[in-house]
Parts: sequence; C-alpha cells; structure tokens
Amino acid sequence: MIQLTSNCPYCGWPDAEPFRVVSRHRTAEGETVWTRCGCGSSQVRSVDETGMHIMARSRPPQACPAGH
Repeated sequence: MIQLTSNCPYCGWPDAEPFRVVSRHRTAEGETVWTRCGCGSSQVRSVDETGMHIMARSRPPQACPAGH
C-alpha cells in the first residue's frame, strides 16, 4: 500500500494526517475522500487497493505563508 509522504505546499501540514475529513463516497474502484488541511486548502483523494492518492488540491481561502 502506498503511504503519503508529501506535505501541503501552502503550510507544510503532513498529507498523511488530514486536518478534517469533509466527506467520503464509495466508488466502484474504492472511495473518494474530500479533506481539508489546517490552512484551509481542500483535497480530493482517491483510495483503492494500492493506497491513497491526492487527485486535486485547492489553494487556501487566503494567502497562507509557508510554515504557518
């Protein structure tokens, strides 16, 4: 299974530890998970038998300096 080792490019929060899970939806391939980072950036993640993959990421609602 693939482990997420990346961090949010806006604030550095570890992608493996989502701040908040907004919603989960089952799909034929596994699951789609919408999450929100500590800085407010949202992510769409795909979860299947190989692990979790970040499919898309938004910018935070306001500019968030790196490391904050």
